[in-house]
Amino acid sequence: MPSIMKVLYLFNKVLAKTIEDARRGRGHDSWCFGMLRLPKYGVETDYLEIEQFIPERLAAFLRRHVLTMHYAHLPLFPFFFRYDVVFTSTAYASLILKAVLRVKKFKWIILDFNVLGTIRDGSRFRQRLYAWAVSKADGVVCISEAARDAMRKRFPHMADRIVFLYEATDPAYFKPRPDVPEKDVILSVGNFGRDFETLIEATKDMENVEVRLATKLLPATRLGGGRPNPANTLRPQVTVKLYSHAEMQGNYAEAKIVVVGISLPDEYYDSVGTFALGEAMSMGKAVIATHTKSMESYVRDGDNAIFVPYKDVTTMRAKILELFQNSELRHRIGGKAREFALECLDPERFARNLADYFKRL
Repeated sequence: MPSIMKVLYLFNKVLAKTIEDARRGRGHDSWCFGMLRLPKYGVETDYLEIEQFIPERLAAFLRRHVLTMHYAHLPLFPFFFRYDVVFTSTAYASLILKAVLRVKKFKWIILDFNVLGTIRDGSRFRQRLYAWAVSKADGVVCISEAARDAMRKRFPHMADRIVFLYEATDPAYFKPRPDVPEKDVILSVGNFGRDFETLIEATKDMENVEVRLATKLLPATRLGGGRPNPANTLRPQVTVKLYSHAEMQGNYAEAKIVVVGISLPDEYYDSVGTFALGEAMSMGKAVIATHTKSMESYVRDGDNAIFVPYKDVTTMRAKILELFQNSELRHRIGGKAREFALECLDPERFARNLADYFKRL
């Protein structure tokens, strides 16, 4: 009887509570990338965090000052030999060590959120080192077709091991809430690579519209001529706050529109904003998103969401007004978004395809 494959997940942030809540049915597993669903497809899964071995306060100090995102799992390297596959979007230091030691005991699969954005043109030593390490990986899972194609071009020797899978969103958790009345609210979610300024500028004279920014960042408002405003003052209708999972459900439900503004150029390949896009789509919301190459795998412009050009205030304003004034269009796009989420962003589909990919490798 063949042995069961064992896969170790290394996450880019501490997810122990999120995982436990999902296991107990109190939350969602969108951020777990199939970890909780793979066992039904014959793959045993586990995860490791330094918090499992040392006090949380010490771990927090190390993560902030010593073991930053790409190095946080390096002390746990000896444990990796218990598994057949390590699956992670970060942990470059551990991948470098595996490559230097020529370890064959376990395979290393990269979940590609930001590989090309990290290694860039290789002009710096760290970029060249990371690129070399990536070239020694056993496979790459990209969450957009554009990223897959770009990665295959950058690492042609790995082309047949670089695949595209839609990013998963838990549709049982992020689902339409007909019991919650919509309000004149625009919701925008996220931290890295977000463009909140275009949204703020596009809605500056919409006095009856509330703009909720679910982020830890405080956007810089602008003065005349595009000059930064050092006072960083937002109008009363714009709020900035981090929300719990349950609170996010309510915010999505109340919002008439969700805006996913991206501060990165149109040709950007890496995944920025796809989490928020998937959640909003699964909630059945009309979404306005900045066009990027990676977003093309998810947005069918005018059908399940609306694209706007990079930092185009005029177009964003026009699309916001159109959706506010045309409820039929808004609900049609939201309905199509939910259909797309159920068809393409289903976590079961992701887990099944990921299990097949692991077994093929």
